[in-house]
Amino acid sequence: MKTNFEDYITQLASSAAAAEKPTVFLLSCMDFRYAHRIIDVMDNQGLRRKYDIFALAGAAAGANEVEEWRDVLVEHIKVARSIGHPIDHIMILEHRDCGAYKKFFGLDWAEVPPPVEAAKHLEQVKILSAHLHHVFNEEIHHLQIDSFLLARDEDDPLQIEDHNS
Repeated sequence: MKTNFEDYITQLASSAAAAEKPTVFLLSCMDFRYAHRIIDVMDNQGLRRKYDIFALAGAAAGANEVEEWRDVLVEHIKVARSIGHPIDHIMILEHRDCGAYKKFFGLDWAEVPPPVEAAKHLEQVKILSAHLHHVFNEEIHHLQIDSFLLARDEDDPLQIEDHNS
């Protein structure tokens, strides 16, 4: 399934907005270029105070490459659920031209074609998604994990991958 982030959030908005507490957990990169855009999209769809957000350098790559970061991510999800946030939907928000991917994998984005870049992000998302499904298998029976690759230009569509299986 491919769509853009804004359209996807529009589809999700009515069910997420109806919940009393956050059901959605966003994992994003810490990159300053994207935080405002993510929050603007969520707020514009009536989802203010309807999601939890956590940032790691590299998002999925950070969680996969630094075991302590992955453990902290898992603990944050567990804490959110323990204080009454019925998290059952995780969105992994990756972005193009990520400096953490350069640090972790030596990728020079000026020399990496977009399909290679997208494949590396998808590889990292799949690894993290499998880990989260394993960790939360019994606790969150219908865990939905989606991932997006945010483009550098705000006019480009943001790509989604569904990782439910």
